[in-house]
Amino acid sequence: MNELLQRSGLEDRRLVSRVLHRVTGGTVGCHVPRLNDVDPWFIGDDWANCALVRVRRPCRHSEFMVVGDNLSPPETVLDGEPIWKCPATTLLGLTLAYLEQAMEQRSLLLIEGAAIDLYEPILYRSLMVPLSENDIDIGVVLIAANSRRVGDGEHASPGARLVWTHSFGSVRSSTVTKGAGV
Repeated sequence: MNELLQRSGLEDRRLVSRVLHRVTGGTVGCHVPRLNDVDPWFIGDDWANCALVRVRRPCRHSEFMVVGDNLSPPETVLDGEPIWKCPATTLLGLTLAYLEQAMEQRSLLLIEGAAIDLYEPILYRSLMVPLSENDIDIGVVLIAANSRRVGDGEHASPGARLVWTHSFGSVRSSTVTKGAGV
C-alpha cells in the first residue's frame, strides 16, 4: 500500500487512500496510529464517510463514538450507540463484519465488494484502521467507506474480499477494554 499511496494521484482519487494517507502521513510502519492522528479538520469533507468505534470485548459491546453523515442509516443517529444497532444491510454494517479481525490481528484492512445497501446494489470499498494510545492496546478503530450504485448493464456479484492488510504485529499483552453488560 505504501507504493499505492506514493503513486501520483491515487490518494486524490480514492477515499480510503486519502484517509489512510492523512492518518499515517503517507507511510505505514510498525507502530499503530493513535487517535490523535485522526483529525476531522485535516480529513475534511471525507469525514462524512468515516466512523470511529470504541472497541470492547466481546466485540458486540463496541460502540460508535461518531458516525459520519454518509455512513449513518437514514433517520438514525448512531453516535454513542452500540454497534449492534447498525443494520447489517448498510455500508457501515457490511464493514463492521470485519471489526473483530482488525482488532484481533492489529491490522489495517482494505475491503472491497458488491452488496445490497438498503435495497440498492452497490460496489463499495472500506478501510479499517486500528488505533492505540500506547502501541499495544487497540482502543478505537477508524472506518472510512464509500460506495456507488451498480450502473446499468454492469454486473456485480454480491461478496467481499480483503484487498490489502497490514499487520502491526502481535504484542504480548494486546487487549481491549472489557465492556459491561451481558
